[in-house]
Amino acid sequence: MVPEHSELAVLRALGSTVRQAILEQLGQGPATSAMLARALDSNTGVTSYHLRELAKAGLVERDVTRGRAQYWRTVAGDVRFRDPQDSSAPALAQSVIDLRLAGLAASVDGYLRRDDLSPAWRDAALFSQATLTLAPEELAELARAYLELVGHWTDAARDRSAVADHRAVRLALFAFPTDGTAPDPKE
Repeated sequence: MVPEHSELAVLRALGSTVRQAILEQLGQGPATSAMLARALDSNTGVTSYHLRELAKAGLVERDVTRGRAQYWRTVAGDVRFRDPQDSSAPALAQSVIDLRLAGLAASVDGYLRRDDLSPAWRDAALFSQATLTLAPEELAELARAYLELVGHWTDAARDRSAVADHRAVRLALFAFPTDGTAPDPKE
């Protein structure tokens, strides 16, 4: 989560499919409300309102480096969620996680259907799953290392315009204890 803002404010901001779509678009780079409206087949009034709501939650900010036009950009390199059972608003947290997972599944499906990516991008893409045996403090250590790595690449990516063939890359990590049962190989 973005530390300066309340969990409830962030969850409320992310509880909208329009705001999720705006964040997805801003993940590609800074944009104006008009640019977002065109991309989302909406209007600037709607996108401006949702941008302000995302800004209140600390998820986006005005990009003042872009001159007179009012560009917006994402603030955080990652958005973290607590276990919904530990949330101050468990139903809202579960709803937001469901929206994010649906968006992630759609994003993976979109990637798999693309035919315009170079072999270099195809070779660099990663789909990985691992099962580790960890204690809670080890999982917390793994999470800290992951967030440090994301932070490094977030800071390095603030201005990638000088790098050839740069693109927004979706990164997701799920780390939680399993129920300890192995799947039935016949299923």
